[in-house]
Parts: sequence; C-alpha cells; structure tokens
Amino acid sequence: MVPQPLANSVVHFIRHDHGLGFRGQEGFRQGCLMLLGVPLDYRNTEDLRAAVNTFGEFHHWVQDDPYLVRSIVFAAFPEDG
Repeated sequence: MVPQPLANSVVHFIRHDHGLGFRGQEGFRQGCLMLLGVPLDYRNTEDLRAAVNTFGEFHHWVQDDPYLVRSIVFAAFPEDG
C-alpha cells in the first residue's frame, strides 16, 4: 500500500495475510475446515473466501461434494492454544 504520513514519520501498512512468512508464523496451521449450513446462494469461491479470510487464509474448497449441507475448505488458520 501507499505510505501514509503520520505526525513526523511515515507509516507503511501491510495486509495481515500477505506479510513475509505468514504461513510460517508460529501459531498457524494448514488444514481443512467443514462449514455447515452455508446457504446455497453463498456456496461459491468468492463468498467462502470472504468468510475464511476473516480469520485465516483461504486456499481452495471441494466444489463437487455431493453433500450440499457442508462445505469443505482448505485454509491456513490460527491453531488453538
């Protein structure tokens, strides 16, 4: 992003999921998430990405899952602990 002036210095903003070593940071893991009850209108890549990116980083999802009540999403997310 463009540097922003602040008082007598300049601040550089970096998106939280694009920083150097994001996936390698301690406390993050990669795996799959099962989202239940997602309305069929929102069962697409853009909406699932928006939901997962609120807490982690979306990678891909299983689009041809025969069970429409669930959405299997592969992502990087904070680990418990």
